[in-house]
Parts: sequence; C-alpha cells; structure tokens
Amino acid sequence: MNTADRTPPQFLTGGGEVGHLLRSFDWSGNPLGEPDQWPQSLKTAVSIVLRSGYPMFIWWGPHLINIHNDAYIPLMGHKHPAFLGKPAPEIWYEIWEESLLPMKNRVFDQQESVYGQELMLLLERKEFPEEGYFNFSYSPIIDETGQVGGLFCACHEETDKVLRQRRLQTLNELSSRITPAPDRDSVGRAAIEVLTKNYKDLPFSAFYLLDAQQTEARLSGTSGVLANDAVFAQTVPLQTGLAGDFWNVQAVAQTGEPALIENVSEKITALQHAITDRLPDRAYVLPIQPGNPENRFGVLVFGLSPHRAFDTEYRIFLEMIGAQIATVIDTLEAHEMELQRSRQLAEIDRVAQETIAQNRQKADEHVRSIIHQAPVGIAVLMGDQFVFEAANETYGSLVDKHPDEILGKPMLDALPELRGQGITELLANVVKTGQPYFGNEFPVTLNRAGRPELVYFNFIYQPLRRADQSVSGIIVVANDVTELVTSKYKLQESERQFRNLVIQSPIAMAIFRGPEFIIEIANETMLKTLWKRTLREVQGKKLLDIFPELRDQPYPQLLTNVLQTGISHTDKEALTYIKTKAGVGKYYLDYEYAPLFGTDNRVAGIMVTVNDVSEKVLARISINEAEQRSRLAIEAAEMGTYDLDLETGGFLYSERLAAIFGLARHQPFPRIAFEERIHPDDLPVRARAYEQALKTGRLLYEVRLKESGGQIPWVRVVGSIIFNEQKQPVRLLGAAIDITQQVEARKSLEEAAEVLEKRVEQRTLELQNSNHELLRTNHELEQFAYIASHDLQEPLRKIQTFSELLRESLHDEASSQVLLEKISSSAQRMSALIRGVLNFSRLSKTDEQFVPTDLNQILASVKTDFELLLEQKGAILSQDTLPTIPAIPLQLTQLFTNLIGNSLKFSEKNPVIHISSSRPSSEEIKSIPPLNPDKTYIKLTFKDNGIGFDQNYAEQIFIIFHRLNGRKSYSGTGIGLALCKKIVENHQGFIAAESTPDQGATFSVYLPT
Repeated sequence: MNTADRTPPQFLTGGGEVGHLLRSFDWSGNPLGEPDQWPQSLKTAVSIVLRSGYPMFIWWGPHLINIHNDAYIPLMGHKHPAFLGKPAPEIWYEIWEESLLPMKNRVFDQQESVYGQELMLLLERKEFPEEGYFNFSYSPIIDETGQVGGLFCACHEETDKVLRQRRLQTLNELSSRITPAPDRDSVGRAAIEVLTKNYKDLPFSAFYLLDAQQTEARLSGTSGVLANDAVFAQTVPLQTGLAGDFWNVQAVAQTGEPALIENVSEKITALQHAITDRLPDRAYVLPIQPGNPENRFGVLVFGLSPHRAFDTEYRIFLEMIGAQIATVIDTLEAHEMELQRSRQLAEIDRVAQETIAQNRQKADEHVRSIIHQAPVGIAVLMGDQFVFEAANETYGSLVDKHPDEILGKPMLDALPELRGQGITELLANVVKTGQPYFGNEFPVTLNRAGRPELVYFNFIYQPLRRADQSVSGIIVVANDVTELVTSKYKLQESERQFRNLVIQSPIAMAIFRGPEFIIEIANETMLKTLWKRTLREVQGKKLLDIFPELRDQPYPQLLTNVLQTGISHTDKEALTYIKTKAGVGKYYLDYEYAPLFGTDNRVAGIMVTVNDVSEKVLARISINEAEQRSRLAIEAAEMGTYDLDLETGGFLYSERLAAIFGLARHQPFPRIAFEERIHPDDLPVRARAYEQALKTGRLLYEVRLKESGGQIPWVRVVGSIIFNEQKQPVRLLGAAIDITQQVEARKSLEEAAEVLEKRVEQRTLELQNSNHELLRTNHELEQFAYIASHDLQEPLRKIQTFSELLRESLHDEASSQVLLEKISSSAQRMSALIRGVLNFSRLSKTDEQFVPTDLNQILASVKTDFELLLEQKGAILSQDTLPTIPAIPLQLTQLFTNLIGNSLKFSEKNPVIHISSSRPSSEEIKSIPPLNPDKTYIKLTFKDNGIGFDQNYAEQIFIIFHRLNGRKSYSGTGIGLALCKKIVENHQGFIAAESTPDQGATFSVYLPT
C-alpha cells in the first residue's frame, strides 16, 4: 500500500520532523505493524512523546523498536533518522551490553524504574565515541494485558554543565596554585601538577619556557605521557630552521599564533590516565604571552580529548589556562623590569599606542567576523533613526532581504512593514533606560516572498554604550521560533498513562486544574527537590494557598495566560523564590507551562515541567567573573590591583598594591592591613566613595597614607562593582596608583580648610550646649518659683495659725503644749525644706572634679550612717561587687543615701534591699534617648521589697516636692528623688524606676564609665 494514499492516525499528527517521518514510514515490514493496529497504550505513549519539548524515546515490544521525538534528535547525532523504527540494540551497539542491557532487564523483568544522574556514556553519534553525561529515567509502560509492553525514557543531557564545572575547577585550582609561585620555573611546575588532574580534557600536556633572549625553549614539565617515552624534546632552538619539530614549538614561539597538530597518535604510544584506550589524534599548541605579543614567556602543548569536539568553549578553556599563566609570569617579570621601564617610558608609550590601535582594529575585525558567522540573526542599529550599521546573512534571511539591501538605511525605511507593530517603541525605551529588552516568542508581521507573513522571534535588544556609558545604538540578536510556537501541544491528554509518566519522570512535573490552579498531582522529584512537601500537603489545594510568595512573582499571570490562550509558555534560567519549612530558597529554573486539552478541545489544565539549573547558572557566573579578573590584571599592569568578594569578604591583591601601601612584598596581609595604612583623617573620604559606588557601580577616591620615611604618600583608588541579577553588589575589582607628587600643592589648602571647618563645628557645639543649659536653668527657676509660692509658705501658715491659737489658749496648759509641739513640727519641716532646696541648688554647680570613685567604698560609708536604723528595722542590705567609675564622690554618697533611705522609709515589713551592677548592651543604651550610644555605661540596680507604687507615677516621683503618700503615713519633703535625678544628670547618666503596689520597687541608674 502506498503510504501517500493513506490518512495518518490522529495520534501521529504533529510532532515536527519525527512526526513527519513516522507518518511516511513503511510499517508493513516492521515488527510493530501498521500504526492503526498498535495497542492503545503504545498510541498514547507515542502521542505524548512526539509533542513533548523534552528529549524522550520509547522502546516497544520484544524487539525494542525505537521511537523518539524532535527534542531527542541532537542526542542521536548522525544516527538520526536512519535508526528510527529500528531495534535499540542495533542503535546503541557500542554501549548495549555493558550499560543499557542491565537497566532494560530491570524495567522489563522486574517492572522497576531506573534512574540515572550525570551518567557518562560514550555515544557513537559523531565521527568519534563522544563523552556525554545524562540525567534520565527508564520507566515501564504497562500494556492492555497488564504486562510490560515497552520502556519509556525521559532524559536531559547535562554534558555542558559537567564540562563547565570540571573546567572551572581546573581554572580555580590553577589560579590558587600558580599565583604565589616565586619564579617562572615554579609557575611551570605548579601548572603541570594541576593539569595532570584533568586528564579527561587534557590527556597530556607539555610546558616550554623561553630564555631571556628568546633563542631557546626549555621543557619545564609534562603531564599524561609515560616517563620513559621521549615524546617531547628537552630543548628546542628558536633562531634557526629546525627540522622535525613535530609540535611546532619553534613556529608558535616565533609568530605568537596557536597551532593545531594532527596525527598525534603516531607520536604518543600510551597515556598515564585515559577514559578509553583510544589515543588523542590532535593537539593544540598555544603561546604564553602577556598583553605585549612581542614578549613571549613560553609555549603550552595540550593534547585534545579524543572523545570531545574541539569547539569554541574547549578552545577558550585552553586559552584561559594560558592567560592565567601569562598573567602570573607577567607580574613576576614586571617586578624585575621596573627600573628598566622607567628609562624606556617614552618608547613604551609610543609602542603601546600603536599596539592598542592594532589590537582595536583586530578586535573590530574579529567582532565583525563573529557577527557574520553567528548561527543567529545579529544586527547593529545606530542613532535615533535606528540605522542599520551591520547585519549578518542570518539576520537578512530572517527579514527576507540581503544585508546589502538594508545597511545604511533607517529601520523603517528598510523594513516599512514594522511600522505600528511596537518595535520602534521598544527600541526607544532601551535607548532611554539603558536596560536591555528580552523578547520571547514575539509576533511580527514581515513581508516574505512578496506577501505578509506572521512570524515569531526570540530576541534581545542590548544597548551599545560609548566610553561615557551613554547609549549610542542597539545590538539586535534574533532567532526565528515560528515553527516552535505554531506546533505546540495539540494532543489531548491520556489520563492513566500520562499520570504514570508524570509520577515516574526524573524531571520535576506537576498538573494544575482550573483557574485557581488546583494541584492535581506532583511527582516525587517536584515534591522533594523544589516544594519540600509531601503529596498529602499539596494535593487538591490551590497553588497560591500553598505558595503565597508566588503572588509577587510573574508565574500566576503566566499560568493564567496559558489557561486562557492555550499557548504554552517556556522560560530558561528563570529566577524563582520558593518558601519551604527551611526558609525562602532561591532557584534558577528551566520550566514549561503546557496546556492540557479536554475532549471538547478546551484547556482543562496545565502541565508544569521544571528543571533546576541553579548550579549551571552559578557556574557560568563564576567563569565570567574569573575571565573579568584576568582581563583587569593584564590591563592594569602598571597599577596595584585587588579583588574583593563583597559577600564572603575574600580579598586578593597584587604585590604592587602592597608596595604602594607600604607593606612588605611576598607576605599575606588581610584587607584590614591596607585600611589601617590610610590616614585616619581621610577615612570618611573612603567611606563616602564606597557609599557612592554602591549606587553608580564605579569607585574613585584619593586619600593619604600614614607617614612612611618622613613623607605622607597619596594614592588614588579606582574600582568597578559587579552586581548580580538582583542588582545586589557581589564583587569589587579595582586598582590603586601612587599620586603623591600630584597632590602636594593641594595639600596645604585642604588642611587650612579642615582647620576652619573644625573651628566652626566647635563654636556651633558650644552654642548648642549653652542654649541647652539656659533651657534647663529656666525650668529649675520655674520649679523654685513654685516652691516659694506653695511648699515653703505652707509651714509658715501653720506656724502663724498655731501661734494665734496659742495666744487664745494660754490659760489651758494642755492645749498650749499641743500647739507648741505643732509649731515646732512645722518649723522643723520648714528647716528640712530649706536644707533640701539648698542641696538641690548646689547641684547646679558643675565645677566639681570627677575622680575615680570606688562605689564599694561609697556604699560602705552609707551603710555606716544607716547602721542604727538598719538594726532597728531588722533590714537586710546586700550587694554585688561594684565597679570604680569617674564621678563626684560627695554627690554619689548623697545618691546612695537617698535611694537606700527611701527603701527603709517606705516599708511596712522587714526591709530587704539588694544593690547590683551590670553592663547594659548597646541595644539597651540606644533605646534610652538621653544616653550617648558611643559611650559605655554601668547599670546600678537598687531593688527593695517595700510598699511600691503604681507604674503610672514612675516619672512624676522625680519631680521636686511631688509625693505619692501622705505625710501622716510617711515623712519626707518630696526632694530626695529629685536630688537623685539631678545628681545622675550631672554625671550625664539616666535614672528610671519600675514598681508594682505592694511588690517593692527597682531603681536603675545608668552612669558612664
């Protein structure tokens, strides 16, 4: 039967390239038979696999017939499409018996799922057995008989992540090992030791050092090759033609250009370590040279892995090794050439300018070459009219025009159909804000082949900046994703089999239902790795009730869009915050929201697929930071450089920086050692510069250093702050230079201005203190006026009244005696009031000297004064050991006397008094406004078991003549606690009281130490 004459089954519709191949495949001679005769379980599984965006395949029946999807094609390599519909043992013959057969048997014989994480496989998908790493699961597919009919695999290739982590580890270890090396030979030995460990990327290596005259290359060390194999010559002459230089050491050393060596397996007979017995057949020879290409230090020979393609990332990794070694050697050479450089400064400047111009031209040519070779559309737009300055052929194919047709034209002249589609508004906003714009599946109508066509793009509008950071143009990077958008998720769900695949998948998956996103199911990977909850805790509940923190993130709106439009949503490396019992977790996620259609072709739910790529993203960020540090070290060779990790406090610096700051070379110093070298008067300048740098990203300040050799040096410090995706500062890269001679003329003027400013500040402070003292004195005068008008007149009135009564009662001796006693009592009270007022007024004089005062001696003296009263009342007076503080002894004696006297007076049972001391915390000091947070204090506590008082009166009791109890119950003038407050204020302290009626009182006194 002709396959073109039959209508394909509904379950085979869609599926991209593989779907087309399956529909056109001749199944008549295949063990599976015609598709319309396949069991329903196989039809359901195939329909799911074809429309998934993740790599998947099925092996069905006893022959293990293979059916995969479009996403799996890159993993098949050159085996696609030839092996579609073929038995799995034929496809993967190279790894079948050792790796795949045991896992297949577990699935078919024991009905168990098999999981693998970062499993290394050597796949024959290219011209060589390729090293690959995969996360995957093999799950049984149960057919209509209840037996295992086939095997389902969902997988995700982790090769790029594993390679980046492995190479980053090598670069980090290399940096830490070679940086402290004292000379070039030590650098070479340390580098070879590090390279030996990464035999998967570097099967072998050799390091040649050039002599000072660059006439001979001497072998410094090798890795990977056997010790008795004479693979590398011990010396290679460079000045004469050399026959038989297999490794091209002479040519690379002379030209400074890297070389790729073929047929290496003819030279290498065996290796110390290897993945397989396959020998490397190529090597990459790299010159070790600093920014000046004429001054080369050596040559590195790298054996290339026979199991990896020598792609751009592989080459950059090798070049970064060379750059790190060159940077360290360049730093060593710089120290030796410092004196010679001063005599050749003029000539170096001329050569440097020429070199910069040449390098800039090469860089421009290199950038343009990259743009034209890029597999994505790239264009450069300049000016307000967005004129096409550059565009590669891929971009031209996207807009159906040759690049020559649009270059030099404004965008709307070259592509008039873009008018009114919002493109110019997006570009104008990028120029205005300086922020890039990322478009995902953005719809655009273009004129293609003479007619309008709706297409979809993923694109980036990246601002192109001038030297002053202003935006001069926009770089456009675009990729046509029309086919992806128009072919998404057309399959109705198959309930039983689909739920089984979700649960057993090693990829985090879940299904939401309805507009409130009810959680129907989530597999173990989702629950354990991301949600940190059990299925019972989430099943049947609303998503936003379980994760309310998502309300402030874009995901609820994205889910709503998918539910309403039926169009899936995919994002890569999306930053997400998820709250679990352990706290809020930060993740970078690749995810997909795919609509699930019901029988009525309406969206009934959403399938969520998530892959945690946080490690990959963080590893890439680390690589970028390492590259940035290397570039800065090369460009700033004439300055002292440093690298500060703002999150951990880690501090790296060059030897030149230590010399500028007057610190010894070749010795480790913490960051604080550099800060301590800064002149104390200039520390505020540095602080303000750091504060401004956190806003602008650029650090710049000039400060003095402490005196060294009879001179006060000046330095200028510059730096650049690196921010993460949340705009938080994570790293500061910078440099410093000695500018002593440039600021000598400015120094005298700044010092004079500083002296004048200090005088103004001092006069201002004195005026503020005088105003404060005047206000306080006025307040005390008001209190004394009240005394004169009330309290001091009251005893006088009683004396006058009782005298009149006495005159009238002279004939009655008994009454006269009573009146005389009352007159005497009023006179005594008036005397006590006058003494209290005098004592209070004397405390206003602050000319008494503060001396070291032992509070234990003060308390002992007071206890002696109260000895008889303590015995009469049966009182218990205990104490802790008290400190010695600067104070006025006589006033503190009066303070202790008044507080202890109050405790003895206001007591209805045997008094118990305890006096203790403690150091208040900085938080406690800050909570008391009268205290100075910059000072230290001692806290004295006077606690008794007396009658107490209502806490509402805790402040009123310190007001002069204010009493809470009647004189008939307890004697007193109402001045004692006012005196205590006055004494404490004279000592720049604070006093407070806490009490409950009938529960005693506690007085807390804070005094500076």
